[in-house]
Amino acid sequence: MEPEVLFHIGPLPITETVFFTWIVMAVLTVLSIVFTRNLKRVPTGAQHLVELAVDGIESMVQADLGKRGRGYTPFIMTIALFILTSNLLSIVPHAFPPTQDLNTTGALAVLVLLVAHGSEIRVKGIGAYIKSYFQPFWWMFPLNIVGEFAKVLSHAFRLYGNIIGGTIIVGILYMFAPYVLPVPLMGWFGVFMGVIQTAVFTLLAIAYIQVRLE
Repeated sequence: MEPEVLFHIGPLPITETVFFTWIVMAVLTVLSIVFTRNLKRVPTGAQHLVELAVDGIESMVQADLGKRGRGYTPFIMTIALFILTSNLLSIVPHAFPPTQDLNTTGALAVLVLLVAHGSEIRVKGIGAYIKSYFQPFWWMFPLNIVGEFAKVLSHAFRLYGNIIGGTIIVGILYMFAPYVLPVPLMGWFGVFMGVIQTAVFTLLAIAYIQVRLE
């Protein structure tokens, strides 16, 4: 499902993906301002819920990466919030979830790859990083390179496929039974599956970083 061009800014076409990515960014920016102003030492209300979410992500990251995982919490949290907000857009009429575009999921997967490999170089050094591609045998170099590209593709296509698959199913059912079946299914694919796919992508991102640091 190709995103449509909504309008142009000068010679630049603004597609549905770009436009709704801006909306996701705006929503997350506003929420970050709302939830971080007037912070209290003893959290209450919304601040308590936000801190529980942050602690949960931090615990999950540290469970795989150890104490050094705390430094990756902001990165993982940002990815999770972006993907979750994008996925939830699928329940908004006429909205186009950015994660329904392979360009978006591919960019996120490449970003995870760059962070994972950059972290390995920083921790182990460039020499050990290059040497790892020749392990366990020197002739494994081509396969190791292909394996890294395969991780990016599988990471990107898994999220993209599940989001667009849900959209297609709801669209087909809407043609046969308008408003009867599609509404509950939108709740299923939009909310439940959106949360699940966010968790899967996030956990895989942590796992990819962990593998490069072992």
